[in-house]
Amino acid sequence: MNDAPLPLIWWYLGFDVVKSRFPAGCSGGRAAVTTPRPAKQEDGISAEPRLADRDDLARRLAEAARLSGAVLLAMRAARDVRIKPDGSPVCSADMAADHTAKRALARLLPGIPVVSEESVAAVAPAALFILLDPLDGTREFLAGGDSYCVAIALIQGHRPVAGAIAAPASGRVWFAGLGAFAQNTASDGTTCGAERRIAVRPLPEAGPTTLVSRFHGDALSESVSDALQSASTCPMSSAVKFGLIAAGEADLHIRGGQTMEWDIAAGDCILCAAGGIVLTLDGQVPRYGCVERGYRNPPFVAASSEALARRALAAATS
Repeated sequence: MNDAPLPLIWWYLGFDVVKSRFPAGCSGGRAAVTTPRPAKQEDGISAEPRLADRDDLARRLAEAARLSGAVLLAMRAARDVRIKPDGSPVCSADMAADHTAKRALARLLPGIPVVSEESVAAVAPAALFILLDPLDGTREFLAGGDSYCVAIALIQGHRPVAGAIAAPASGRVWFAGLGAFAQNTASDGTTCGAERRIAVRPLPEAGPTTLVSRFHGDALSESVSDALQSASTCPMSSAVKFGLIAAGEADLHIRGGQTMEWDIAAGDCILCAAGGIVLTLDGQVPRYGCVERGYRNPPFVAASSEALARRALAAATS
């Protein structure tokens, strides 16, 4: 188990302790949201004052994700698993990260409702709301793997307008508003080094690197990967796959099995801001906040370009 500074984590879990000192070269928290300038509309986002600076909103989501990720690292040995009614596993680390994320979001983005995987029936989506997955890749986490994450997205008009994915075991966070960024993180959830812009890469001549689910493989993913003559097919868990494609380290992800909105909304935002795209099998962008379908996603492809996504869709529907 990683030796995260527990006093800082305890503070976010609600314990009254003195704030611990941050490691050299690392940064800590941010102040609460202040009244922003009037929002611009050139990107198609309505004039909602809180969306005036979407990159700053993404940084706030990233902070909440990083802090929750630190809790997951500190509770890496958690094995108290129970099975939820939908058949998915949950453990105490899930619930602690959920609590931490909600506390941070209440401070950083006050007044915006949070629809979390762990309390989905308690909150209804609004015109502007947050989708939270405090531990995406629970099976990966319980198996001792590294590709689990915290995923948080801000939704308006059924689309993500800001998003963040923190992968604490690999010390990385990806986030996006209008631009897409990545940053290294320490085990206590603080940042190390400057944020950097990220973008998808051109399709390699050898063919795409395709990321498939480690624990939820499906025939559709395998057949499309073969049809596109992937240079390599890499099993991996969670929304980390979106961050890797957005950062130019992979090219394609296909998912035919069931996923939930909180699984992909942050990744959708980050990948689109980096120059990629996410499309459902009917060629449309995903919609979020769809209570009528129980927040379930249809099958989708995530790709570094629309051209590659359309090729994958053609292969999937042929």
